[in-house]
Amino acid sequence: MPATRAVRIASFGEPTEVVTTAEVPTPEAGPGEVVVRMRVRPVNPSDLSLVRGRYGQLPPLPATPGLEGVGVVESVGAGAEAVALGARVVPIGVMGTWSERVVAPAAQLVPVPDDVDDDTAAQLVVNPLTAWVMLTEVLDVQPGEWLLHDAAASTLGRVVLQLARARGFRTINVVRRADQVDELRALGADEVVVSEGEGLEERVRAITGGAGVAKAMDAVGGELGARMADCLAPTGTLVVYGLLSREPIPLDARRIIFGGTTVRGFWLTQWMTQSPPAHVAEAMGIVLRLMAEGTVAPPVEARYGLDQVHEAVAHAERPGRSGKVLLVG
Repeated sequence: MPATRAVRIASFGEPTEVVTTAEVPTPEAGPGEVVVRMRVRPVNPSDLSLVRGRYGQLPPLPATPGLEGVGVVESVGAGAEAVALGARVVPIGVMGTWSERVVAPAAQLVPVPDDVDDDTAAQLVVNPLTAWVMLTEVLDVQPGEWLLHDAAASTLGRVVLQLARARGFRTINVVRRADQVDELRALGADEVVVSEGEGLEERVRAITGGAGVAKAMDAVGGELGARMADCLAPTGTLVVYGLLSREPIPLDARRIIFGGTTVRGFWLTQWMTQSPPAHVAEAMGIVLRLMAEGTVAPPVEARYGLDQVHEAVAHAERPGRSGKVLLVG
């Protein structure tokens, strides 16, 4: 079998400086495993965090990045014969998806319905599943409640808007630039606040009649994360799930002590390993159904081949994107 193309890093660092495309030995399926010929893989902030050496779980070097994607089963190992050749699947918990082929345990494959296209299925886990779990389990946002979230123009932020329409909760959407306001309103945002130059806490208090919000999600950290915490009502909760600013959150301990507020983290990998497998499968099934119905449709802005990975990672960090950058082929 010919060699397999894969994106490789020999050291951690800035993505445009350390990623390259190379040929690697074609993987073979062992007992209970399959080889998946990957078709589409997103470039997520978590992937770029891994490339920089800042992710919660780092591979030995040299390594292939990539934490999700979609492909077809190309070969099966002993004991995995029940998996059909050619089946379209999403491998779960498999690192290294920025490659033409990956090996995955047969038990960690999620079949993709025919009415979910590749670009959508490739994004099942990192954004839609994360949004679903945070909204329905961690925060339990109910119809009519306000949710405050930043990075609202990101792919995950747009999925939050899609789920808000479906589930009937209201959103206060924090963005960095004024030119994103009208677009988010057109997507169903109830309120949009520009973080640069606006008094975030004052706006949130005005929107909520002085109460603040009981539930909030932060993808940025740093100073904005602290401002998000300041918007919480007494006993409110801020869930921090991203590190876009690459800065620590300077929290005001008085807010936490005297307001009884909670600031907690969420990492999908940890949720998946600590939750019963049947529960994880159920959540993925729900998200796939929402995708099949068109309720959840993660936007796509650009598609690049594996050999164009430098251009892809640079594009993925471009301000003002309206959708995900994908690696295809």
